[in-house]
Amino acid sequence: MEDAEVVDSSSKKYTVPSLEKALAIIETLAEHDSPLGVSELCKMVGVPKTSAFFILNTLDQHRYIVKNEEGKYSLGYRFIHLGQSILNKMDIREQAKPFMEELSHDTRFTVHLAVLDQGEALYLEKVESPTFVKFSTYVGQRWPLHVSGVGKALASHLSDRELDRILEEKGLQAKTENTVTSVKEFKSILALARKQGYAVEDEEGEAGIRCIGSSFFSHDGKLTGAISITALRSELPVQDIPLIGEKVRQAASKISQRLGFVPSDVAK
Repeated sequence: MEDAEVVDSSSKKYTVPSLEKALAIIETLAEHDSPLGVSELCKMVGVPKTSAFFILNTLDQHRYIVKNEEGKYSLGYRFIHLGQSILNKMDIREQAKPFMEELSHDTRFTVHLAVLDQGEALYLEKVESPTFVKFSTYVGQRWPLHVSGVGKALASHLSDRELDRILEEKGLQAKTENTVTSVKEFKSILALARKQGYAVEDEEGEAGIRCIGSSFFSHDGKLTGAISITALRSELPVQDIPLIGEKVRQAASKISQRLGFVPSDVAK
């Protein structure tokens, strides 16, 4: 039996020209809000009319594009079905883990991922700090929204109605002398968090510990979860909070993008 030929899949010579043309047409249609005619597509993509006709006809038959009464083309709903299929198979932890590890390596802090569950922040994932500093937090642990970085980040993107419902049910119980127990003050803190893209928890859940959290969103712009760094107060001085906060925000933004979120979907 002869040895199988090793093929470099990244090499240009092993691609299919007709498929590349079809993909170029699809991407061009995706970039334009209005339907495009055959002549327009040929000019934009650089495809002969004969080739374009066969490609468009094939895509049309398989419902990947639609043709209007003027003979112009736009993408079909088949792509929504395919996209939704991919998104439904995404595991939040699996998608977020690389960015959590990157954030932990960059900041040297422990990183948590949480989702909103029954009015609380529920830890779904944790990446330990690469240093000797370890925290006793664990996957499955719950935290009130007002005393955790992930909790504040999640709360900052809730509707007024949903937030009021949770606050009425859970209250704002003091955990330390720094815990904010005023609804008015808490909402002001959330407004600031929403504006700057990250929330700060300063020894409000546990003395000597600071957290910075930021939310991430799904492909349809819905609040999906939040990540945070957890650090000893001595390891995270006040003057470093803006810098670390921006790193957390950027990591959360990368997770959102991985989940298919388009930033313009949600006002910062």
